[in-house]
Amino acid sequence: MRSVKNVKAKWLLATMLAVFLASSAAATQIHGAKAATTRNFSLYGDYLRGWGFTASSISSPGPTIVVEQGDTVNLTLMNNDRVTPHRFFVSYTNASSSPSSGTNSSDFLSSTLNFEFVATSTVGTYKYYCYYHPAVMYGMFQVVPTGTIPEFQPLILLSLLVASTAVVALVCRRKR
Repeated sequence: MRSVKNVKAKWLLATMLAVFLASSAAATQIHGAKAATTRNFSLYGDYLRGWGFTASSISSPGPTIVVEQGDTVNLTLMNNDRVTPHRFFVSYTNASSSPSSGTNSSDFLSSTLNFEFVATSTVGTYKYYCYYHPAVMYGMFQVVPTGTIPEFQPLILLSLLVASTAVVALVCRRKR
């Protein structure tokens, strides 16, 4: 009787391992083949303190924005000081003086502004600035290869791990 239970437990564990490995491989294949996506960020600007993802995290330099090649970047820009205007731009030449031609540059920002652009397809680390306050209001804009930023793969693997743990716990409980 005991050997039948051992065989069932081993079969169950082998099946769970096979399902886990197959799901991991499938998730990796899907993840690697994904198309460009839209990345949403909120960015708060203050001419004395810089940029931040929240009003309480404003700093100079501001936070690093990481996107994949060709992603659509959707920024909600907020003027935190509300005293002086701002104008956000990404410099693919890392020049702080003004947006060059072909540079992603927002309209005049006096309160809140939605600004959308497509990131370059060239992998690299660039800078973003406020046109009017580049010495304080700047940060890094990083473009990484497509498929680098995990989308849902960790959630699939975590779900499989939780489900596998639950099944093993049930099997062990039934043995008693």
